[in-house]
Amino acid sequence: MAASKLSQGRLMWSGEHWINYIRSADGELNTGMVSLYHSYYSPAGRGTVAYVDIPVDPAQSEPAGFTAVCTDNREYARFIDAQMIRGNPYSKKNPWLRELPTRDARFTLNGDPRREPSWTIDVGDRRVVAAWSTLEESFVGPPTIHPQIIFTILFFAEQASIEVDGHRVPGEPYRNEAWSPSLETSQSSCVFALAETMIEAD
Repeated sequence: MAASKLSQGRLMWSGEHWINYIRSADGELNTGMVSLYHSYYSPAGRGTVAYVDIPVDPAQSEPAGFTAVCTDNREYARFIDAQMIRGNPYSKKNPWLRELPTRDARFTLNGDPRREPSWTIDVGDRRVVAAWSTLEESFVGPPTIHPQIIFTILFFAEQASIEVDGHRVPGEPYRNEAWSPSLETSQSSCVFALAETMIEAD
């Protein structure tokens, strides 16, 4: 057997990244976005943070939706903002590069991750539910344009949904060209990454 190769660098982060971006079939703008990071290991310990942008209230079909950074660990939220959002040179078009209010939240992971997982985000009297379904075959440890991410398992979803206070946000997953540099083709805009591991290079 060949000797194993250890990655050179200190462990920075290990956890999950759940992405749910939807839009109408004939639209160019997202009608709902949820980007959730859940970590078992980070400099700030264990935590969850979700970037949520629902520009239109689905119950009223007008503005005054829900937009916020939701977290159960504010120190962890600051770490994610610094490392994954503002400190990531590979995401210059990141939609979260803007000032958003931070809200304390409770998170619940539901469903079978092999079929139809979902996250429930409770923020005060507001509730956001993001769900993924009709999952494609996983990509295990694919190449990535971010050199500090040394391992990940990607599950792309053909179907997904977002609800706010029991009302479904209109929209469906779409083909996202942002995956082309890594996977040589566009992929669904709704995906979750498990066992994602990032190191701090020496």
